[in-house]
This record gives sequence, C-alpha cells and structure tokens, in this order.
Amino acid sequence: MSYLLHTVFGLKTNPPATRRAGWTMVLDAGLGLAASRDLIATAREQIDLIKLAYGSSAFYPEAILREKLKLFRDHGLLVCPGGTLLEAAVQRNRVNALFDELSSLGFNAIEVSNGIEGRIDRACKIDLIHEACARGFRVFSEVGRKLPQEDATLSYRDRVEEIRADLKAGAEKVIMESRESGTVGIFDAEGQINSELAYELFQHIDPEDVIWEAPRRPQQIWLLHQLGPEANIGNVSTDDVLSLASLRYGLRADTLRDHAPQRIITYLELGVPGALRARKRGDVVVVVDALRASSTILQCLANGAESVTPVLGADELSGDVTLAERGGARLPGVDFSNSPTEILGERFDGKHVVISSTNGTECIRVAGGEDNPVLIGTVNNARAAARAAESIARSENRSITLLAAGRNNQPAIEDRIGVTLILKHLESPWIRGTLNPYYSDNLARDFLSSDSGMNLVSLGYGSDVLHCAEADRFDFVGRFDGTTIRRFAKTLA
Repeated sequence: MSYLLHTVFGLKTNPPATRRAGWTMVLDAGLGLAASRDLIATAREQIDLIKLAYGSSAFYPEAILREKLKLFRDHGLLVCPGGTLLEAAVQRNRVNALFDELSSLGFNAIEVSNGIEGRIDRACKIDLIHEACARGFRVFSEVGRKLPQEDATLSYRDRVEEIRADLKAGAEKVIMESRESGTVGIFDAEGQINSELAYELFQHIDPEDVIWEAPRRPQQIWLLHQLGPEANIGNVSTDDVLSLASLRYGLRADTLRDHAPQRIITYLELGVPGALRARKRGDVVVVVDALRASSTILQCLANGAESVTPVLGADELSGDVTLAERGGARLPGVDFSNSPTEILGERFDGKHVVISSTNGTECIRVAGGEDNPVLIGTVNNARAAARAAESIARSENRSITLLAAGRNNQPAIEDRIGVTLILKHLESPWIRGTLNPYYSDNLARDFLSSDSGMNLVSLGYGSDVLHCAEADRFDFVGRFDGTTIRRFAKTLA
C-alpha cells in the first residue's frame, strides 16, 4: 500500500486478487528483466494482467522469458501472450503445440481473439476458449477486428452477442479491441470516441465484464468519466500505469473534481441494464417513465392512495384499484389504463393500487436492491425528485442514478427530457453514464412529437401527453421499498 495514498488521503486499493472491477491490463512491448523488476517494484498494486504484446513472446531468449514469467507469477500477476500468437498457431495448425509450450514456459493466462485470422469463426473461437480453460489457463477473449474496414462491419449487436457467447464459454473477461494505437472499436481512426457504439455497448452488457483497450490518456479519462474509477482499462503502456492510477483516484486534474466530497456523482442510465448497474452500485435511483407510468403513480398518490405496487405480469394485477397497459393500450379487466388523466377525478384514500406498464414498472422493480433507495420522478415532479434524491445521496453518501425507462430498449426523448429536468435541479452533479441529456424549450411540443406521444395520441390519450409534459405539478416523490411505492415527502422546500 502506498504510504501517501493511505496516510494523507485515507485511500486504499483493493488487492488485485480480490478485484472484480477497476482492472488495469498492461501492454508489455518488450521489457527486459531489469525494467520488469522496476515495474513490479513501483506499480505492482495497480496491475491485474500483463499482456506480452502481439507475437513478441516468440522472440525472447527462452531463459529470459521463463525468468520474466516467473517474476510476474511470483507477484501474483496474470500474464498472457497477445492473441495474435494464437491466431498464427491456428493459421499453421499448431494450436496444441502452442498451448503445450505456453504452459511449459509459465504463462497462466491466454488471450483468445479472432481479429485477423479468417479461419477463426464463432464456433472455432468457442472451441479455443474451451480448450484453453480445460488446460488450466485463465482465459480472456477479445472482440473486434484488427483492420478498421473489417471492424466497422461489426454492429453493436454483433459485439454483444459475441461477448455473451465468450463469457458463457468460459472467458473470465472480454477485451474490447482497439489495438495498441486506440483506433478501432469504440474509437475512430483518429482515436476519438465513437460514442454511439460505446453507449450501445454500455447499455447492453455489464461494463465490468469488459476490459476496454484505451492506450491514450484522453480515452482513459473518457472511460473513467463514463464508467467511474472501476472501469477496466487495457493496453496501458508500462510508463502509464501510475498515471492511470492517479486518474482513478482523482489525483490528476482531469478527474480531481470527480472525487470532490461536495459533488454528487450522477449517472444517466437507460432501461433495465442501467437499473441493474445502479442497483449494483447502491445508488439513489430516480426512475423516469415520462409517458406515462411515473405520472400515473404520482397521480395515484396525489389521489390519496396508501400505496402503489408495480408488477410485471397481468396475473399479478390484484388490489383495491388496478391499472395496466401494454404498448399504450389498456389491458382488459382492469379498473383504469396507465393514464393520469383517467384518474384525475378519482379518490383512492387509503387504497392499495396495483399497476403494470410496458417499461416503467419493470425498471422500478429491477432498480430496487436490498437497501438502495428508489424514487419515482418525471417532469411533473422534477424539482421535488432532485431535492429528495440529493438529500438522500448526501445523508447516506451515495451516488445518484437518473434512470430513463426508454421505449423498446431504446432512449425515448420524453424520458431524456425528464432526466434532464431533474438533473438541472441538482446542486452540483458530476455527470457520468450512458445517456445523453435532452434540453427541451417546449415540453408539450416535444412530448407530442415523440414516438410514444404520437402513439398515445393515436390511441386517444392526447390529454395524457399534455398532462405528463407539465412541469412540477407535484411537490412530492414516490419511494419504492422493494414491494410498494409510498409518498416520500409532502413538500421539499
């Protein structure tokens, strides 16, 4: 443990052997023994995996390579050769010979990639992962292609499917290809972020399962801003290990404000994957389903309901009052649709309401962990939602997640507007996450012109759309306790 890190700043690092996230994968492009010893002496605690770059392992004198690998292993490090070495063995039908030799030399990990060798299709890659696992290696697969024109043909769905398949086959983590130059994958030819691809990946996989190759400092900073200090970052040069550690702990200017005690880290997330990440972090989660579940739940509470229970299936709709829809249309056999205007004149004093909606109720249920607070927010209570979330976050030392429920697993403009309005009322947020804000200068217009808004108008619920677009109708929020939602605060001045 670093003396200054612990004694002055009160910070400590988790031992590498216990780290699930916050990994640093170092790209060793040919360190000699003395330099390898220096790297261990100065930066051991910050390193999880060392990759001997490309096919460089083939060119070390055997005695030097064995001694180097033993040095790394003796200090508890994982060390693997670059995936291109295995691809070359596939090309030459020498896979078994390579595995035998790598084991004999002392490698304890393997990278399985299909970045350049055309013979490694999905089935072959899975077989290689299985074989490497069977031989006792820790396996790290890689997703992406070495040549930019080939990598560009992979959609985010292609990458997500491959990531999931590799993990299921036994890969411990998946490395997202960007090369040692940082110019493919989630980065373009100039090394700039391809944010559209990155956000899609963040939303459909657990970022903790992925090591994001990011050799350039601005790339590392961007990932840390988006995913926090627990981002797994790879292809870090041996000269930059401590630089990256400083970024992780807020000891460089680029991330110093991220760690300021008075600032609240605020994640902008989407849908069920975002809800899972927020729950894992233990955040205060504000669920925003602007059209219409959030508004309807708040209206039920305003009508005097004792509680509102969000459920997933129609078979769970049993209560004093039931509300439900799918795709905007009311389900048969319920008292009301998921419609705030339909219940405006109703009184629910002391009653227990049960509601099921297309997206919002699932997000609420998923976001609720054992102890993390879940609030119901939207345009109708943006100010109250911000103040309640901020109050809880400060008193319980938590981050905040503003969670857009979305539509068909895609960002919905109205939810982004609701998230953004709440965000504007937070005192000092430090924004991270996978969703871009949407600043509206005409709420009614933007709600009516959204996909959800137009669908509701076509179903005869135009008044709902206008109701949901009205800012700060309510001065309270609903709070979900894991089972039911109840009014949290009558007023938050």
